[in-house]
Amino acid sequence: MISPGMMPAPPSPTYPTPAYVPQRPAPPYSPPNGGGKGTGGQPKTLIRAQAPEEPRPAHPPLLTLPPPEQLGVAVRPVEDAADGTTLHARMKELGILRFHIDSLPDGRARFTCWTPSTRPGVTRCIESVAATEAEAVQRGLQEAARTKP
Repeated sequence: MISPGMMPAPPSPTYPTPAYVPQRPAPPYSPPNGGGKGTGGQPKTLIRAQAPEEPRPAHPPLLTLPPPEQLGVAVRPVEDAADGTTLHARMKELGILRFHIDSLPDGRARFTCWTPSTRPGVTRCIESVAATEAEAVQRGLQEAARTKP
């Protein structure tokens, strides 16, 4: 029995089963105008939807910076600055075991080196502070030469 206010669902429709009809294969595709040929048997012009690539320059232009003097930067010449090979040879001659160069917050430089002392297994620390690294190294090496055992 159906409750009051409820209606039964309508019956679902039935459709007839379609009959099998064999399909013919589609003919091969042939483009219009005779297979890509224009009038008179000439090949048809091919149009593409892409612009040709623009030629690239062989090398990008080189960037050049003006010299520091032109920008208003003062360049101090380094006087009596020895090259690294000379400094290392001098350190080896003095028997320097190791060295270190620090940049100080006020712009100066500190050169610290360790040399052997007269007592075995004990090293001596030499430290020099100057306005530039080269000057600090020169002063430190002079001190090491003066106090060499």
